[in-house]
Amino acid sequence: MTSSLVSLLREGLLLALLLAAPVLVAALIAGIVSGLLAAFTQIQEPAVSLVPRVAAVGIAIVLFGPSIATQLAAFANRLWPLIVTAGTG
Repeated sequence: MTSSLVSLLREGLLLALLLAAPVLVAALIAGIVSGLLAAFTQIQEPAVSLVPRVAAVGIAIVLFGPSIATQLAAFANRLWPLIVTAGTG
C-alpha cells in the first residue's frame, strides 16, 4: 500500500510540474523579451514589464488549457478508485 501511495504521490508531483511548465515558460519568455525591450529603450515603467507577462500567461492558458484539463481528468480518474479503497480498508 505504501509503495503505491509513494508512486501516486510522485506521479502527482511530476504531473503538477508538467502542467505548470507551459504557463511558466510563457511568462519567462515574455519577461525576458520585455526586460530586454525595457533595457534597450531605457523605459523603466513597471507596466511595460507586467502587461506582456500577463498577456503571455493568458494566451498560454487558452492554448494549453484543454490539454491540462485532459491530463488532470485522467489523473483524477485513476486517483478516485484508490481513494475509495483506502477509505473502506
